[in-house]
Amino acid sequence: MRKQLALSTIILLSSIVNAQEQDYVVSCSAKSLLFPKQVLSKDAKNLDISADHSEVAGDNYLLTGNAVINSAEYYLAADKINLQKATKTSKAHGNIKFQNAGIMLTSDSAVVKKQDSTFKQVKFHYPESKINGQAQKIVNNGKEQTFDSVSYTLCPVGNTDWVMKAAKITLNSKANKGIAENVTIELMGVPIFYYPHYEWKLKGRSSGSLAPTLTTFDDSHNDKNGYQIRIPYYFNIAPDRDFLLTLNHVSTRGEAIEGKYRQLFDNGRIEIEGHYLNKDKISKQKRWYVDSKLDLSLNDKTALNIISKRVSDKQYFKEISHDNTRETSLISSVDLAYKNKENNLSASIFAESEQLVGHNNDAEYTRAPEVFIHKKVVGLNGREVNFSIVSTQFKHKTKGTNETGTRTHAQATFTRDIKTSAYSLQPKFEISKTKYAMDDKTKKDRSIYSFGIDSKLFFERDTRLFGTGVTQTLTPRLAYNYTPYKNQNALPDFDSEKMSNTYENLFSGKKYTGLDKISKANDITFGLESDFIDQKTGETYLALKIAQAHYLDKKAGKNYSNIIAGADLTMGKFTFNNALEYDTQLSEVAKHHSALSYVSNARKFITLTQGDDGEQRSAGLYGAYPITQKVHAFAGINRSLSDSINNKKTIGVAYESCCWAIRVAQLKEITSNSKFDNVVKFEFVLKGLASSNSSLTARLEEDIPNYLSYLE
Repeated sequence: MRKQLALSTIILLSSIVNAQEQDYVVSCSAKSLLFPKQVLSKDAKNLDISADHSEVAGDNYLLTGNAVINSAEYYLAADKINLQKATKTSKAHGNIKFQNAGIMLTSDSAVVKKQDSTFKQVKFHYPESKINGQAQKIVNNGKEQTFDSVSYTLCPVGNTDWVMKAAKITLNSKANKGIAENVTIELMGVPIFYYPHYEWKLKGRSSGSLAPTLTTFDDSHNDKNGYQIRIPYYFNIAPDRDFLLTLNHVSTRGEAIEGKYRQLFDNGRIEIEGHYLNKDKISKQKRWYVDSKLDLSLNDKTALNIISKRVSDKQYFKEISHDNTRETSLISSVDLAYKNKENNLSASIFAESEQLVGHNNDAEYTRAPEVFIHKKVVGLNGREVNFSIVSTQFKHKTKGTNETGTRTHAQATFTRDIKTSAYSLQPKFEISKTKYAMDDKTKKDRSIYSFGIDSKLFFERDTRLFGTGVTQTLTPRLAYNYTPYKNQNALPDFDSEKMSNTYENLFSGKKYTGLDKISKANDITFGLESDFIDQKTGETYLALKIAQAHYLDKKAGKNYSNIIAGADLTMGKFTFNNALEYDTQLSEVAKHHSALSYVSNARKFITLTQGDDGEQRSAGLYGAYPITQKVHAFAGINRSLSDSINNKKTIGVAYESCCWAIRVAQLKEITSNSKFDNVVKFEFVLKGLASSNSSLTARLEEDIPNYLSYLE
């Protein structure tokens, strides 16, 4: 009986459902079980039998009035049970309750045998999968199970907002096959989907239609409203291969075909995705997109990763797919990596190319190829030496105005980690040699070393904060970094960018990322960190930090760096985060970012942000609010205060019940000085079964912090 009612395999509409714990749950008043769960007998050989009255005739037992049979396999209760020991058959009538390891059911009449059982007028429930429903008759002959006039749902017991009905369902566990005839899905009593015949695998994935998606948009060519319907069909080719075929109807452009093929190997996987529109109604051009990925483990130490992305034109994502509209470039790459943990040795060969798809953005340098080797030597008492060499050939689309060539950088780093309960010391010495072989035949090089030491003291005490017992930690921090001056004006700049002034970056002594620019340093950095930690829960209520570097050699006429400070406060449902950079020379705040949040649950919160990155001031307002128990609104707005333009605006509303949900969201984002990408997406969810637009959830969580967007 454990496998005889495997309705959990009947999923006619399937999609990838992301499960996630939520602190917000729609209140459901329905019962959770058909009847109180019973404890099965621990005696594997004998039956526990009880009844108000019993009659014995040979090997036959007639039990009447609260009759119960309890075994290690199942529990059976009824008004009347006729037990035949010779044939191991139980015939039950009236108010039947049946339970085994996987299912609970009630019935009017039943015949229970070890290999052949029949239940009539049945209500069933799977507590683990939450599937419940009813059938006119369920028969198990030991080889296959049949359900006549069956309906089931994943709604709570007693709730039938949506149900799936079938004239007959047959499950054959030996053939791993299920067949359903005349299948209808009903929502609130209204049929919304019909299948005359459907077959699937009881274990593993099966082919079938997925839920369609609906999107409306403003066409960028003529600013006319349009709509998009995606109709997908999933092909389960083999246990290690599948294919998703989608018809993408774009009302203003035409019909596009989309396909995604996936295959698993013993040592890797491959994915190939392709979109094709034969003739755009407006541009009269072919439009297409290709994305392929190969991940392959050549052995236990070597891996190959290949990514290839190409699109027909820059406008494809905005005009045809209405997805990935934030892409500015498509990077294709080949990466062959070797890693030997036993010998602390790693190496890689990497190459990439770039296709620009955004507007008003410049091409970057690409690495084609890059060869990297790294070796770590571990000594006693925390001593460590890291040797590395990396040789990179840099290319650029605009060769005439950008230098290209090969950079080879060799480096040795000596470190030691000394740590006790009272203090820590981390001295570091680094020496490197960089050579440039430029395509214009010039050769340049640089040799440089640096030294640094980072130290901390650890103090703590017990105190009280807002009436709560806390442990306060106090960590004074002092670091010294030295790098001699080197004139690097003649060196090319392939990949260096100025580092942001964060707390940790201030202690690094570095001003640039990459290897082309290594700035002079003769700095002492002072810092102080303090945390207030709840003694019972271990949660940090308040975290404070502040740091400033003193330049022993003036930099840009300054003796001190800007002060970097941060404060993070948590008080129940309120959180406050603040980070700032204070210019001591001008006596003003140069940069800052603040966020204040009240979070009651994932459907009731508000977040305010305000910041200045030194170039642009911006503010944000994000939140969600339950209008009723089942309806909530959500919104997120990011506005540039410098030029009074909304960079991004997301608003929407959702209805969510115990079994189904619907959501509509408007997504508006600036793409250029005067153009906006304006899309309206719809999502319909039958909980536990399918979502019509699962990609919307990821977009909403990105646009609205603290919003748990999953409706499943």
